[in-house]
Amino acid sequence: MKIRQSIECWIVHRRCRAYLLLQCPETERHPKYWQPITGGVLPKETFSRACLREVQEETGIIVSPSELVTVLEEYRVWIPEYQLEVRKPVFTVETELDEVFISDEHLDYQWVAPHEVKEWLYWDSNKATFAAAHAFYQQRYQSL
Repeated sequence: MKIRQSIECWIVHRRCRAYLLLQCPETERHPKYWQPITGGVLPKETFSRACLREVQEETGIIVSPSELVTVLEEYRVWIPEYQLEVRKPVFTVETELDEVFISDEHLDYQWVAPHEVKEWLYWDSNKATFAAAHAFYQQRYQSL
């Protein structure tokens, strides 16, 4: 079994409370699909540093370490056809930026209302991590 370290980050628009989704291109394995920020961890890179880098690379948004919130310390995804386990912490961060600048690895972006996000997601693992991220924000905003 192989293990790959990764990160996932849900970006929440502070004012409209929508979540940022990025559209990934079609491949032989799957059709076009939408997901949050995801990415690999470089050698000797911390998870939080990888998250900051991936957010900037994929959206142009610059985030400070103090703005990152860890929602799940480790989420595991098993990909049987590759005998691969992906292990990733799940982060969230808030922004007030309306426009993002996506990298060439994505086709489009969209701010999506919380009640619609699961309908947009292709991967079950993203649906599960979204549930955790959204539960965090529901609790946070109710206490304000």
